[in-house]
Amino acid sequence: MGDQVLLERDGPRAEVVLNRPERKNAVVQPMAEELAVAFAAAGSDPEVRAVVLRGAGGSFCSGIDLKVAGSDLRAEPITAWAAVHAARYRCRPPVVVAVERFAINAGAALALSGDLVVMGESAFLQVSEMAMGVAAPMCQAWLHLRGHSPAVADRLTFLADRVPAAEALHLGLVTEVVADGEVVPRARELADRIAGYPPAGPAGVAAVWRRLRGELDDPEAWFAALTERAR
Repeated sequence: MGDQVLLERDGPRAEVVLNRPERKNAVVQPMAEELAVAFAAAGSDPEVRAVVLRGAGGSFCSGIDLKVAGSDLRAEPITAWAAVHAARYRCRPPVVVAVERFAINAGAALALSGDLVVMGESAFLQVSEMAMGVAAPMCQAWLHLRGHSPAVADRLTFLADRVPAAEALHLGLVTEVVADGEVVPRARELADRIAGYPPAGPAGVAAVWRRLRGELDDPEAWFAALTERAR
């Protein structure tokens, strides 16, 4: 693993940290590759009982780095992006996402993947790929996997505007909205609470939810197929 994604441990809690603060944690190919490795490592460690996903530098994630990837995401895709979400899907411990400032496009997909999501009161979600001429397959995937209604999913993906924290909470997209300076501490608090339960409890709850929501037999192929279909 390189330095664009950090994997940290504090007892039974792991933290996956998006670490390109100078670019508001925008995603590039090496970062995506490291993120897939981090999710796989956290998910396979029997001592990890909960995971916090956060961004360095006080922001969560501003999406794909268009200065590096180019403006045509169909021509220059982040090829590891489907693998990131397959690894996230396979990650056994519950994941608590700490959304500070914004979660845009690729960042929104990561936020929507959370089992629990803590959002700052001035933060926003935005799924604006459609306005850029592309689909939003990973955001759409997690909206489906999390069981959000078509009305909520369509509102997020077709309107392509900013969804402020209060509205995101009302729509059921996030778990809690807290003061901006309390996002990461609250996410850690929730993760530590989960990690304090007997290990079989959270793992069993997550496994049953996956079965009820339609467990994926081959997450790698499923996420990859969505990416190809969207191009």
